[in-house]
Amino acid sequence: MTVAPSLGGRMASLRTQRADATCIDWLAPLSADHGFDAYQWPKTGSYPLLPFSNRIREGRFRWQGRTVELPAHPGQAHAMHGFGHVRPWTATEADDHLVLTLSHMPEGGDWPWPISALQTFRLTDNGLEAELMLRNDGDTPMPVGGGFHPFFARVPGMRIQFDAAHMWPADAGGVATARTVVGNRERFLRERNLPEADFSVYYSGWKRSATLKHPDGAMLTIRASEGLDHLVLYAPAGCDFVCLEPVSHVADAVNLAARGWEGTGLRTLQPGDAVTWRMQWQITV
Repeated sequence: MTVAPSLGGRMASLRTQRADATCIDWLAPLSADHGFDAYQWPKTGSYPLLPFSNRIREGRFRWQGRTVELPAHPGQAHAMHGFGHVRPWTATEADDHLVLTLSHMPEGGDWPWPISALQTFRLTDNGLEAELMLRNDGDTPMPVGGGFHPFFARVPGMRIQFDAAHMWPADAGGVATARTVVGNRERFLRERNLPEADFSVYYSGWKRSATLKHPDGAMLTIRASEGLDHLVLYAPAGCDFVCLEPVSHVADAVNLAARGWEGTGLRTLQPGDAVTWRMQWQITV
């Protein structure tokens, strides 16, 4: 595994080598030797999502009597993915794991609460263990969310499997609008190929386990901890990547919850409290 702390705390690549010396790149690899515009990142590697996942409609929400306004993602009407992936992180190495840390103060306007964040990566005999921790360093409660955004290398014949109870249809801007049952087109209860057309779905109530299998039998199994009860599957047509993102809430959860929708995954983090999400990748080659 290679990591690029200065490029948004990203995992840049993850590769396994077989006994016959052939290699498999599980992530679409990012060259950590070259920088890029913070808001025009390449669709490679894997980055942290914090302090929210995906979109907040028009970058605006009401929270405990106040209106919070966030900057829109360039070229969009909505705030998107938070700020963790556009900031440099600080790396420290300890025994068998790597720790990245990030501190945020609200002066910049992209989140009105101070936050401390920590990522931990540990390679195991058969894969990877990752953690993401967020702490509210402010003096008032804040909404919180997060997760992991990997760009897996998509190969011809790749098959995917997971079980989910619900999906959240989105509007043309990619913002969730409601909750419904998973339709046949969106169901991956049995292992199947991805559709050839653009495919992007917000799921919830998944079993926190998903597999990506190559035609030659190589397989990566994602297992997520309690609290990562939502999953984003993003697979644009004609691209060499597919995203399976274990996250804590649906896109625009803070506004959907205010409208009365249940199951959004929105969570309140009290001053001084922290939340930790964990993800494990088990690899079979």
